[in-house]
Formats: sequence, C-alpha cells, structure tokens
Amino acid sequence: MTNITETSTQALPLADAKSSFPKILHSLAWIAAYFALQFAVTAIVIAIAIGAQQVVEPGTAIDPAIALSNPMLIIWGLVASALVQLVLMSLYLRKDGRAEAIGLTHFGRIPIGTTLLFAVGALLVASLFNFIYATYVVTGIPLQDEMTKLLASIPRTPVNIAAGLFAITIVAPLIEELLFRGLLQNSLMRHMPAWAAIMLSAFLFSAVHMQLYAMPALMALGAAFGFIYYKTGSLRMTIVLHMINNALALALTQAI
Repeated sequence: MTNITETSTQALPLADAKSSFPKILHSLAWIAAYFALQFAVTAIVIAIAIGAQQVVEPGTAIDPAIALSNPMLIIWGLVASALVQLVLMSLYLRKDGRAEAIGLTHFGRIPIGTTLLFAVGALLVASLFNFIYATYVVTGIPLQDEMTKLLASIPRTPVNIAAGLFAITIVAPLIEELLFRGLLQNSLMRHMPAWAAIMLSAFLFSAVHMQLYAMPALMALGAAFGFIYYKTGSLRMTIVLHMINNALALALTQAI
C-alpha cells in the first residue's frame, strides 16, 4: 500500500518514473504565462472596449482606469486569456503521452467506489475546516465576499450571466487543476514527499487568488483536490469535482 509520505517517483500518480515530465520550472513557467496572458489579453479587451466606445461617441474622453474597473471587461479578459492558455496547453500536452501521464484521459485507475470515498472524505474534511475557520477565525467576513461583490456589480444580462458562469464554473477549475495539480504537484513530487508536494501546490494555489483572509480556506480546498488526485491518479476527476465545488459556491453566494 502506497504511503503519502513516500517521495518523488513512487508518489507520482501516473507519470512514468523514468520520464522527466513534468518539470518544476516548466510548471512554474506555465503558471507565470497564465497571469501574463491575463494581463495582456485583458489590456487588449479594455483597449477594444475604449475604441468601440469612442466610435459610438466620437470625441468622448474615456479614462482607462474607469474601464479597468468594469467587472465585465475583467471577466471577458479572463475568459479570453484562459482560452488562449488552454489552446497552448493542449498543444503541449498532446505530445509524448503527456495528457495520459498527468491523468487527464481517465477517471481513475482505482475502483469508482473507492474514488468517490476518497473524494467525499477529503472534501468533507476541507469543508469542516473552512466552516470552523469562517465561524471562529474570520467572523464577519464571508469567504466568498469577493465573488459576491463581483457578481453584484455585473449588469444582469443573459450574455453577462453566461460569461460569468463560464469563467467561474468551467474555465477557472480547468485551468487551475491543469496548472496546480497536473503540472506543479506532479513535478514537486519528484523532489519531496507527496504530502509536502500537495501542501506546497495548495499554498501556491491559494496565494495566486490574492485574498489574504481566504488563503487558509483556499489552501484546504487545494489540499483536498491534491489528495484526491494523488490517491486516484485522475486529473479529470479533480477537474469535475472543482467545477462542482465552484458551481455550488456560486449558487450559495446568489442564495444569500
């Protein structure tokens, strides 16, 4: 039976121990590229929006800072940059069996009942931690506060709603699992015990959300996904679970 304290090659969920894929530097480079793309593509989206507004209202001076505060422009920028990233990553992962090596082609190489047991158990532990943290540590600050404020500021048109749903429930989980579990966690496991790789990738996952008060909760969630991925070897499974989690969180923020 595999122990979670085992190191590198023994702890890899699927990748051949003799393979050099994935590497830490390559994984970090993909994460950096994602945020660079977000900045560049969002800037392009804002520039297009400003140009379109000036066509409609010639001679109107538009402050870029005001455009930058438009939540829908930010969301469209995130969606567009994520789609570009996914195209690039698909080209990268289709070579040399990389998609299979990170568990993107199946729902687990253990019985589905065992997979669901690990998934439910890990997510329940994370949920319990987050409940205690929200109730007794950061009282008065909802963990989904940023999402709630963002959604509240968006005009409720069908296109805006569809874009928001797509960004939060589809794009974000897919990109984050590819980057932080499929690439980063796998690469870290080659150099440290599995538990350390899971926790470090979960920490970085929480840090990039740039919500200091929510970092422990996000780290708990990332660790749960990392443990599920480690035990099942299926990135496809963690992507689906992450999508379900985000959909439930979105539904909760709209119900409050």
